[in-house]
This record gives sequence, C-alpha cells and structure tokens, in this order.
Amino acid sequence: MRWLIDGYNVMHAGGRVGRQLGREGFDRARRRFLDDLAGAMGPDRAAGTTVVFDANLPPRDFPLETTYHGLRLVFALGDENADARIEWMIGQDPNPAQLTVVSSDRRIRLAAARRRARPMTAERFWDWIDDLRERPAGADGSRRAVPVSSPSRDPRDEMTSEERDLWLSTFRELGEDPETRQALAPHASLLTDAEIAEIQRQVDGEP
Repeated sequence: MRWLIDGYNVMHAGGRVGRQLGREGFDRARRRFLDDLAGAMGPDRAAGTTVVFDANLPPRDFPLETTYHGLRLVFALGDENADARIEWMIGQDPNPAQLTVVSSDRRIRLAAARRRARPMTAERFWDWIDDLRERPAGADGSRRAVPVSSPSRDPRDEMTSEERDLWLSTFRELGEDPETRQALAPHASLLTDAEIAEIQRQVDGEP
C-alpha cells in the first residue's frame, strides 16, 4: 500500500498549525509534523509515502522535491494549489488501487474514488496513526504492521457521517456513467443495500 498525503490539510486536522506562527515557526511546525509522521509510519511505510504541500514561494528548508526520513516531499509551486497537484498525481498513478489518498478535501477524495484509489479523511488518518503508535515495538524497534482498517469489523462501523454523505453524493453525481460506476464498485460495500437502492432510484429518475 502506498500513501499520498495532503500535507497542510493533515497538519491542520492534527492541530499542528497555530494561528500565531510566523514563517520560521511555521517551517519548524512542518518539520516536526514530518518527523512525527515518519517516526510513526516507520521506514517501510515512509518509503511508499508522498506528502504534497501548497507553495506560493519556494520553501526555505527543503527543495521543491526531495526525500526526508524516507518520505517523498513535493511542494506544489507553479500549480493552482496542492489539490491540483494531488489530482494530477492520482491521474498519473500506474496502480491507483494500491494507493491511499489522505485528505478531508472533497475534491481530492472524489478524484481518488474515480480512479479506485482509497480515500481517507485526515481525521481518520490521525486515528490510524494513534493506533499505530500503540502497537508494541519488536526487538529491532520496528512496529508490527497493521491494516488501515480492521478486517474483522464491518466497514460501515468505520464510517463517519461525512464519509457516508460523500459516497452517497458520489454515486448520485456519477452513477449514470457505466465506467465510473464500475470504478466505484469496490467502495459500494461501505453503503447499505437500502442506500444503494435509493441512489439507483434517483439515478433512474424513479419517484
């Protein structure tokens, strides 16, 4: 599994950005976030993780594209914003079914769903990181790998109301496109049969 992370979106969700930070303080907060992220994920996961940040100016402490503690960093200078760069990267990914896209931004999550990548909210990601930190370390200091969500639990038990609304609106907006419907099929298990039937009625124009 590989990871594509909306950097500032996840930083804000984790409370890593204060309102009174100057540019130097912001740079330090970003580096602490990356240190924490790399440490929690471990070297194997970090090696498969790309973090994308908005950039109106070149960062002072990193090149525009670099590797830091195994994480690939991308600063989206020249793009509209990080969302646009992330959408482009999702579209260019050769194996999106193995990609988890982390952002609470609806635009990014829809782009991930269209290509069969797994969308995850920033809030859910931090919950997963907290769970990962609680796993006991092995003799070599590494932590036992855990799945993104437990296979022993019903996926609907893992959903937030926001995620349920996202999938409902996604199927409504895109349900008429057979190719898109096929792409979204793996995610249909996140909805109840009644919800899927209701969406289908709306797509077909039935009362």
